[in-house]
Amino acid sequence: MRLLNVARALTILALVALVLTWVVALALGSRAVLAQRVDPHPPDLAALLGEAGTPIGSPQRMIFFNEGVFLPGTGPDGSRLVSETFLTQNNVYPLQLLTVEFVRNIVSLGAGIAALLFGALWWYAARPRALTLNRARSG
Repeated sequence: MRLLNVARALTILALVALVLTWVVALALGSRAVLAQRVDPHPPDLAALLGEAGTPIGSPQRMIFFNEGVFLPGTGPDGSRLVSETFLTQNNVYPLQLLTVEFVRNIVSLGAGIAALLFGALWWYAARPRALTLNRARSG
């Protein structure tokens, strides 16, 4: 009986983890913006050149929780400009949407496998014992 309760609890826990993984990933994904990290120019040079700064890398879908990272204007592809100086000075580390999706997939796979294994254990523990005894006697 104890195995049955443990298997049931672990199956339910794995299913809850599976659902929560997707809920958190969707919540974080809804905050993602196409962002271009830039090394900002001084204001007078930015006005002279007509650009906010020197691009660093390529635009990525990123998640930010601090609106202060964004510079005015947008990149040529419609991406929001992010100040690399602000990021480093304030120890702000952007979270890439690709990272969230990767972790979601790995955790979902693990939780799904755990739910299947613990569900099978739950089914095994819940089988009627009389059927098991009859098979053992006839074999």
